[in-house]
Amino acid sequence: MSFMKIKNFNVLENVSLKDYCTFKIGGKAKYLFVAETATDLIEICKACKQENIKFKVIGMGANLLFSDAGYKGAIIVNKSNKITFKDNKIIVDSGVNLTNLILKAYVRGLSGIENLSGIPATIGGAIVNNVGAFGTEIGEHIEKVEAYDKNSLTKITLKHEDCQFAYRNSLFKKDDYIITSATLNLKKDTPSLIKKRIDEAINKKCTTQPLDYPSAGSVFKRSNIIPAKVIDDLNLKGLIVGKAQISKKHAGFIVNLGEATSQDVKGLISVINYKVNEVYGENLQPEIEIVD
Repeated sequence: MSFMKIKNFNVLENVSLKDYCTFKIGGKAKYLFVAETATDLIEICKACKQENIKFKVIGMGANLLFSDAGYKGAIIVNKSNKITFKDNKIIVDSGVNLTNLILKAYVRGLSGIENLSGIPATIGGAIVNNVGAFGTEIGEHIEKVEAYDKNSLTKITLKHEDCQFAYRNSLFKKDDYIITSATLNLKKDTPSLIKKRIDEAINKKCTTQPLDYPSAGSVFKRSNIIPAKVIDDLNLKGLIVGKAQISKKHAGFIVNLGEATSQDVKGLISVINYKVNEVYGENLQPEIEIVD
């Protein structure tokens, strides 16, 4: 690993991607930048385009499975962190940690997103995937999104209805835009009641999810079948391929037992889909993103 400069920005070379995703899996990125501000984020993207370097912007890497072969371009880690409170609204940079934002909202008596507490995501990543938990989705509270077209790098403003929020989906899933900030519309409530809901959400995660091993969260989206239930019913819970395992605690998760590879995870996904299709005649749709 070494340093170089691209258009006045420090860039790391040949960086292990295991340190930039919650799965702790992946080869090396040819280049890696850290963007500390929204302005830097876009300037780094512009520099990559000028140098003809393919790039991908990530937050906490919580739903990503990086290839064992790595990424032959630039990974840009978004750490922009500006937050502005205006009455019931919050204008927040896309690199802000979701749980940190929830806690800042709670002390101001702002409610609506506390059920998402404990989800390892930045605001940008949460919006892209329209993350949800316990009956709440982030998209419900998004008033508008500031973003840049990935090809032209021109700024656009997208209203709530433009974002095409759906179950674990949004307009941004197509990877055509770079989100820089969002405006959330929350409601006033008693801080003690908000804190109670935060604690309940985190407790539910701790008691039902395999947080003792690295993972990328739920592997599959729900459809007319519930992935965790059918995987459990097929007696696949605990199945191991290499160093990856279908969690014994929650069958909707695949966990890294230590030094698991992307191929190990893909092997388990293939087994699950084969068995589910054989019995139920359906293919499960992945919730995680595979980055090659």
